[in-house]
Amino acid sequence: MFDVVVVGARCAGASLATFLTRAGARVLVVDRDRLPSDQVLSTHTIHPPGIDVLDDLGVGDAVRSACPASSRIRLRKNDAHADVAFDAGRAEYCPRRERLDGLLQDAAVGAGAELRDRTRATRVLFEGGRAVGVRLERAGRSEDVAARLVVGADGRRSLVAEQVGAEEYLAYDAPRAMYWAYWNAPETWRSDRFPFDLYLAHVGDDIRTVFQTDHGQLLIGSLPAVETARGWRADAAAALRRDLAEDDVIAPLLDGAEPDSTVRGTLSERYFFRRAAGPGWALAGDAGHHKEFVVGDGITEALLQVRSLAVAIAEDADDALVRWWRRRDVDALPAYYWGRDEGALGAPAELETIVVGKVARDERLQRRMVGLPEHRCSPYDAVPIGTVLSAIGGALVRGRLGVVPEFLRQAGRVREYRRVLRERTRLLAEVTA
Repeated sequence: MFDVVVVGARCAGASLATFLTRAGARVLVVDRDRLPSDQVLSTHTIHPPGIDVLDDLGVGDAVRSACPASSRIRLRKNDAHADVAFDAGRAEYCPRRERLDGLLQDAAVGAGAELRDRTRATRVLFEGGRAVGVRLERAGRSEDVAARLVVGADGRRSLVAEQVGAEEYLAYDAPRAMYWAYWNAPETWRSDRFPFDLYLAHVGDDIRTVFQTDHGQLLIGSLPAVETARGWRADAAAALRRDLAEDDVIAPLLDGAEPDSTVRGTLSERYFFRRAAGPGWALAGDAGHHKEFVVGDGITEALLQVRSLAVAIAEDADDALVRWWRRRDVDALPAYYWGRDEGALGAPAELETIVVGKVARDERLQRRMVGLPEHRCSPYDAVPIGTVLSAIGGALVRGRLGVVPEFLRQAGRVREYRRVLRERTRLLAEVTA
């Protein structure tokens, strides 16, 4: 009999197991893969609040030891770009998943959790409508394991979510695919030619990105439209290289170099929230909430979720888990809607390009923008309305009348986001009253 069985031993599952065992719970965490191993369908940047959680778990310094800090981000919209710097001592990190997951799994075992790899959960067990354990299979043998709580941390195609009937909401199919590979960083990466550590560009209909990762390598990727990416499958490596070479910032990084890895990609993503708590069960990480790759918030979100989930589990009450679920929704909504907007098909609006130009010239705006990866403010509040109206006024003076309908369309999207946020805030208030 375990207090908690966690299905999935990656970022969310292993981290949750550490927090729970430190609090005195008896925890079993299982994963179908041989561990540690790479997670081939995950990019892996972590925002500063996620690094704070890694420090809480005792693995932050180990992550920093092999992965360089990204303290300055270049945000590009068409021909405009702004370099945004974190405060001193704050940075993004992009550790390779095999090493990151291995560190988290070792931390869980070191804290006292029981970890079983190559062990597949095949069924959630119920008594009287309540989850009471899981059926496991390893090397052809089955075993039923009892637990007071079953946590699904088994990814966006979660078996636990399916078994408990966790309904999906605010969901949509991804309009973009994601393809990436790893390159050894050339000497020029550390030259004045690249006065930034992380690059996110939306030029025309193309979104491309560069992250620096372990041992002097760069993760370089592209987010083509799904229909475009279907044509890449015959030779994804060649298609990715051709696509990346069209970006004038990325092209010099590829000159004469070959990827130091196979090309990885995902074509059919779906972004969603799922009900994350019920009688005897909870969902953590991508099992309960999956968002657009372009904002790079997935691991950070998962780490923040499990830190607060561990506190809720310690209360040993179903209503505490429901409160945690409702709070998760309120906290995750801003980045979810931001990802929907940033990942939409089409070129950046002209107004967006003008605003990025204003950010590039204003240190005050740059400090506000860094609040996005720091989770300090909503993406829809980062740029003051006065700055937006000033940009519109300047554009109208120059005869660029298209900024007005662009602004109205964006205002409609913001109204939708605020309506949903009010609704989710109300649901939270109902369970905390």
